[in-house]
Amino acid sequence: MNEQNRRDFLRHSGRAACAIAIGRVGFELGRRACAEDAWVIAPNQCINIRLGVTGAVNVCDACATSCVLPLSAVRAVNDHSACGRCCICPAYYDVLSPTGSDGLPTKKLCPRDAITRTPIGEVDPYDPLNNFYEYTIDEEKCNGCGQCVMECKDPAGLGSIRLEVRNDLCLRCNRCSIAEVCPEDAYLRAGPEPRPSQQLEGGHG
Repeated sequence: MNEQNRRDFLRHSGRAACAIAIGRVGFELGRRACAEDAWVIAPNQCINIRLGVTGAVNVCDACATSCVLPLSAVRAVNDHSACGRCCICPAYYDVLSPTGSDGLPTKKLCPRDAITRTPIGEVDPYDPLNNFYEYTIDEEKCNGCGQCVMECKDPAGLGSIRLEVRNDLCLRCNRCSIAEVCPEDAYLRAGPEPRPSQQLEGGHG
């Protein structure tokens, strides 16, 4: 390689290295900006999480119907450590539906059938009320409509289910469409970005 070619090679290599470095810096700055620009739900302000079932308050479905995504970035999350694992879970069953021959309600509450229940331990076939279950949210189906959250609160539930914004799904819109219509102003920006296992499901819009 002659001297001119060597100089050209070093010049092009230097430019490429600078471009890569700048790209990495830009990516890191963008990542940090996004981490501090995540939408979350304040549990003490969300009407579904805060109030639960009352005769005067209807379920708020703004999280499910107002997101810019086809399927909202908001999900219901069950804190299993706080769940009672009840046989008749008011967040799983429509407790006002007719009772079947086994003594259990005949209809499920979730309109998208996003909650599954799995028996824990041996099942007593003679007394269904003597059995315990684990309730899990199917994130592929859940759209954050809030019905299970509302029913899980007092007086029937323990409040183990809450709404959270899945920040790995959220587009981090500058103006969250859910935040704009939230009746309780429960949406706020927070950082650093919570991991999916921590999911502060504030909402994306």
